[in-house]
Amino acid sequence: MGRYTLGAHSGPREGKYKEKPCRRCKQGYRPYSPSQLYCSDVCADDGKTNAYLMRTYGISLEHYEKMYAEQGGLCAICNGEGFVMKECHSLKLVVDHCHLGGHVRGLLCHNCNRALGLLKDSTTVLSNAINYLTLDKQAVV
Repeated sequence: MGRYTLGAHSGPREGKYKEKPCRRCKQGYRPYSPSQLYCSDVCADDGKTNAYLMRTYGISLEHYEKMYAEQGGLCAICNGEGFVMKECHSLKLVVDHCHLGGHVRGLLCHNCNRALGLLKDSTTVLSNAINYLTLDKQAVV
């Protein structure tokens, strides 16, 4: 899938409790403890990522994956592939959202998402930055 840094599916865990469906893939498995919700590390990581996306942005992992595919796995601004910030993260592109309206705008690499934040999500400030860079190029010529 490209968005993950994880390896292949680690296979179902088999414990001593009665079989139940995995919260993520619905595959039956026998948990090691009653509180175990997922059949594998991959399903657990997906489940945690899904919970984070729902809690933070109101979108599911499936919605993220659809957006990722629609953008060709590339940042909506620089067309870069993005990168994983920490080992504990699995998403290469971050969710960009409007801080005023709360709606999701698209997926960006970390650098582009930070740049928008540093420019205060202002088209005026961004336009001023473009003008500044354009004037600098003209002065060099």
